[in-house]
Amino acid sequence: MFKFRIIGFILLMGLLGGIFFWEAGGAWLFLAAAPALAAAAVGECCAMLNRSGRPVLVLPAALMSWFLMVVSLGNINNMFTADPIYRNAIFTGLGVIMLLLVIAGCARLLRMDETLMAKTFNTFGVVFCFVPPFFGLLLSYFPDPCGYWLLFLCLTTKATDTGGYIVGTLTAKLPGGNHKIAPRISPKKSWEGLFGGLLLSFAVSWAFYCFAPHAPLFWYLPAAFILSLGSFFGDLTESAIKRMCNIKDSGSFVPGMGGAFDVLDSFIYNGILFWILYFIKGILQ
Repeated sequence: MFKFRIIGFILLMGLLGGIFFWEAGGAWLFLAAAPALAAAAVGECCAMLNRSGRPVLVLPAALMSWFLMVVSLGNINNMFTADPIYRNAIFTGLGVIMLLLVIAGCARLLRMDETLMAKTFNTFGVVFCFVPPFFGLLLSYFPDPCGYWLLFLCLTTKATDTGGYIVGTLTAKLPGGNHKIAPRISPKKSWEGLFGGLLLSFAVSWAFYCFAPHAPLFWYLPAAFILSLGSFFGDLTESAIKRMCNIKDSGSFVPGMGGAFDVLDSFIYNGILFWILYFIKGILQ
């Protein structure tokens, strides 16, 4: 398991390296990979709900999420201006998917097919529950300097996971173990791990301030604290969903790390929290 986790980590770091440091194609690589990862996470969440007896249309949900994010991100960065045919094809595809869902729902409604009706409404519910937070995360790539804030958000958020895992694992070996936060939802999460995650998140935020400051220090440190808590509660939310569905991993999208939803769970709240913090940064400056 540890070997596959290392492989998955190297693959993710290679992808992030290309996105942030490949000047000619980084933005296109981001546009190709990021919406696909987010859509895979939505699809995995739908599949988990299906397995737990809560009917959802998995493929339409994933496709809708992908279309929504690709179209939005592409137009925000003016990537499709030179190719209106491709842009219109994407808009048409999105419209067809949503229209088919609505038609299917209306047709089943007239025939009183409660199962498909439930699937249709649940599908829209899942999509519009998870797409805005993930879209907020992906959108953080574009403010100047391009890629800086997404990197800050990713590293600060994942520092909470990493610090929490290291400190939680070490303190669990102490006589008497560590102090659990929510054992019924996530048995391994402890107060010691949360504190370790906060410390590492502070360290990452401090490093950004020292080497490439784009905001005052009294913004970086509170931002680290808020994003660290957002990461913790995002992870806890996914744990609650998996516990409800009686599933260990959301999928096998990333070797050794589980599914796409397992990778993005920390950002369920942080995509939106970041934009609140970014707005505050603008006021402070």
